[in-house]
Amino acid sequence: NAHTLQKQFQLMPTEAHGIVESCDDCHALAPPLPAGVNPRGLRALELWQTDVTQIAEFGQLKYVHVMVATFSSAMWASTHTGEKARDVIAHWRQAFAVLGTPSAVKTDNGPAYTSQQ
Repeated sequence: NAHTLQKQFQLMPTEAHGIVESCDDCHALAPPLPAGVNPRGLRALELWQTDVTQIAEFGQLKYVHVMVATFSSAMWASTHTGEKARDVIAHWRQAFAVLGTPSAVKTDNGPAYTSQQ
């Protein structure tokens, strides 16, 4: 684990945790993150987070879809008329075209993200 790695090689805690997080074999052994913890990507295009918020002042385009790259903090936002799967797909296509395609996307598992479309 990261604590042992830190002690054995005199690493900073953040260095040890970074090594464990980037090790594919270590993930099977690492305990899962507690609920409410937002993981951070350790390299570009590894992990993005996404959500939808409503801004009434925007009128018909009040649904603002936002995607954030957790490693670089790069962000993509677009307005849509809804938060259905088709709106999410349109937003993701735009974001992927501009920023690249991430390995994983973290969502809140709302209906738009769990749809079978």
